[in-house]
Amino acid sequence: MDNRKLHALITTLRAGSFNKAAQELNCTQSAVTQMMNALENELGCKILARSHSGVRLTPAGETLYPLLSEADAALERLADRARALSQEDAQVIRIGSFSSISNTWLPKILRAYQDAFPGTSFDIRIGTDTLPQWLQENQIDLALGDASRCRSFQWYPLMDDPYYAVMPAGLLPEDKTAITQEEFAQYTLIMAPMNALEAHLAVLSNQRINVSSDDDSSILSIVAQGLGVTAMPKLSLRNSMEDLRILDLLPVPKRVLGVALPKNPSRSAASFATFLRRHYSYQA
Repeated sequence: MDNRKLHALITTLRAGSFNKAAQELNCTQSAVTQMMNALENELGCKILARSHSGVRLTPAGETLYPLLSEADAALERLADRARALSQEDAQVIRIGSFSSISNTWLPKILRAYQDAFPGTSFDIRIGTDTLPQWLQENQIDLALGDASRCRSFQWYPLMDDPYYAVMPAGLLPEDKTAITQEEFAQYTLIMAPMNALEAHLAVLSNQRINVSSDDDSSILSIVAQGLGVTAMPKLSLRNSMEDLRILDLLPVPKRVLGVALPKNPSRSAASFATFLRRHYSYQA
């Protein structure tokens, strides 16, 4: 039984005939008749007495009508509540993200999520060391970053992101495709403090150029000019520039990327995090 039949019944009784009810319901008289026949079949008894002068309730209809009216009102309340919840779910999801994530796989995830949940909007904030603070202060609903910054929250690992050596073209022979961390440490290291290479490299060069920025392209530009070398994760190298060599770094350092949620996440943030976990299985 659905509220369409119940609403048609109430309209028919108020209007006094199938024809007038059809006009109010913006359908044909036969459609109203079919709905009333279907309702009576579901109930197993006649509830309407039909005559040339109109329609009225049968004795069985008189008994059942208060319950049918209550059911119609309850179904209306159910529909209203469902619409309200749908609007809550469609609120803006505020995401804090590493630039390397937002520049690579995040756009595809956003599109897929919007296809599954139409009407969802996103507010993307790019950051690195600021992600934990934003999450703590409720400036974002969830964070996409690495384990070292986000593990103190509800943390769900999604993928490994290995680091590679990035060097100026021509610095090493063309047939050399890998470099050990000890060899790598012999060169001036171009690094941003927020990239936390200390946590990923076993050996670090004593000669460094620090860049106070989380813009990977700035660091790559400095390396391309021959001023030093750097190490970057795979996602940051998707759009690497010319005049650079990318080599395997041995042993392979890596960062673990994932999604972090506050203690009491919003329903929409939890839904998005679940969607992420379904699309990205953690690779140890």
